[in-house]
Amino acid sequence: MYPAPPAATPPTPPPVAPQRDRTLVVVVSVLACVALLAILACGGAAFLLRDRILDRSAGTELTVEAVPTDGGAPDREELDRTRDLLADRLAAADLDRPSVDVEGSRLVLRVGETGHEDELRSLAGTGDLHFRRVLGSVADRPAAGGAPPTPDTAPVPAREQVAAKLGAAYQLAEEIATPGSPDPATVQGLAPFASLTPAEVAALPTRMQYAVPTVTCRQLTARPAAIAPDGSAVACDAADPPVKYLLDVARVGGADVETAEAKVTDTGQWVVAIGFTGPGQQRWTDLTREAVDAGSDNQVAVTLDGLVVSAPAVQAVITGDTEISGRFTRSEAKVLAAQIGSEPLPVTLRVVG
Repeated sequence: MYPAPPAATPPTPPPVAPQRDRTLVVVVSVLACVALLAILACGGAAFLLRDRILDRSAGTELTVEAVPTDGGAPDREELDRTRDLLADRLAAADLDRPSVDVEGSRLVLRVGETGHEDELRSLAGTGDLHFRRVLGSVADRPAAGGAPPTPDTAPVPAREQVAAKLGAAYQLAEEIATPGSPDPATVQGLAPFASLTPAEVAALPTRMQYAVPTVTCRQLTARPAAIAPDGSAVACDAADPPVKYLLDVARVGGADVETAEAKVTDTGQWVVAIGFTGPGQQRWTDLTREAVDAGSDNQVAVTLDGLVVSAPAVQAVITGDTEISGRFTRSEAKVLAAQIGSEPLPVTLRVVG
């Protein structure tokens, strides 16, 4: 007999990794995927944030604040109402991506395109609209250029205080019978008027503001006090050189306007078409009749926030709607229509910075 062959040794199985190691690998893999997704998500958010910042930097922004009055700063309700009216104006002016935000005691106006600061400044005006007959006009000295004059927010002093400051120049101004081109000696004697602040100019009699050649349109435009509708007034236009107007009492106001729309005429000229309320229409008709009856002095001025935006000659009595023309661009006509068609702001605003 042959001896039995030795029993075969079973093969050694490969080592089995502990279960916790496999779990660790899975967890690490999951965490890596989560990290990768987080990186991608953060990257996407960063791109979105960057796009928003670029959009903001490519737009125009204007910050304004309410001018304090005797009653103090406006309350939140007034600021919210002002924000809503400004937002309506920006939308009516057809500006890109308009927004208005209240930030504390200030309001920030924004649009999505650059180069619209002038439009935002105009739209932030109070919106005090009047129609007045022109009693006289005289050319002012050429504008000095640069930024528009900053509105003076100081209180208007007493007239006696301003007269004392001017001394002999005030007495000389009282003797001016009619405006025009005074002789050089008179102009030299009136030189102290040029040093008055806009608030001090507001304290002068209306006739003196108009007749004194050294009271300039830059001073008049920056006066802090609103022009009262029930008295004569002095206002300038935006020409260069500007024209200084002596104006009669206001016969028609913003409350008489029902609609205002910018449109282009058959000749390609941009105008603002105005429709009046029933009572406003009658007042407008009466005003045009007064202008026609005045003969050659037949101009009617449209003033907005103390600035003459148009002063056309009235050739016939107007019994219907009217148009304001002034060689407007499309943007200027849109902005003007937005101002005229809006309610006046409950507060007066000034630009910050």
